[in-house]
Amino acid sequence: MIYPFFKWMKSQKLFKNKVWRNKVKVGVLLDFDGTITKPVFNWPAMKREMNLTNADLSILDYISTVDPEDAAKIEAILERYEIEAALKAELNEGAKDLINFLREKKIPHAIVTNNAKRHILKMLEILDLSFEKIITRDIGFWKPDPRQVVAGAQIIQTPPDRCLFIGDGQYDMHAATEAGMIAIHLSKSKTLECDYQITSLNDAIPIISSFYK
Repeated sequence: MIYPFFKWMKSQKLFKNKVWRNKVKVGVLLDFDGTITKPVFNWPAMKREMNLTNADLSILDYISTVDPEDAAKIEAILERYEIEAALKAELNEGAKDLINFLREKKIPHAIVTNNAKRHILKMLEILDLSFEKIITRDIGFWKPDPRQVVAGAQIIQTPPDRCLFIGDGQYDMHAATEAGMIAIHLSKSKTLECDYQITSLNDAIPIISSFYK
């Protein structure tokens, strides 16, 4: 579903105009699992355990379609996988460089993730990292719903059409695109609809820098 407001923002294409983009502040929103951290989730195994066969349906949305007893089982499976992933957390290639760059240049940035805040805080502790601004599924909606990434834009006080979103998944790209953001897909192989594709977070630094020239 494309919300009318997001459809309007996409039609403006303000951010992709070179004259416009060189005159405005930009913000950066970052997915966490598989983006800041190395991918560890075994998505096919988890979805099989949940009996989720619809590839286009997110796990969180799937939970709302089943009866309460099955929903509780699915939530327990998700919690188990998320705890396991949190304990195995490792920084992704280029993550430290990108984070340092954003801080040194004082570029507004935030984490926007479908994970729960309790798991993100645990991983930050393990990785010895800190982020002042974090949006999680605890706000009540999640990617691919564009409202979650718009909440990220709000928390860094930057209009959505002046934000770059970096993520590794299809829901990241969908939500960012629907919100009128510049979508940057982190992947060494898979190709999704996006504005830029990068194979390392280091590759995002010159892209972000280009919006300040």
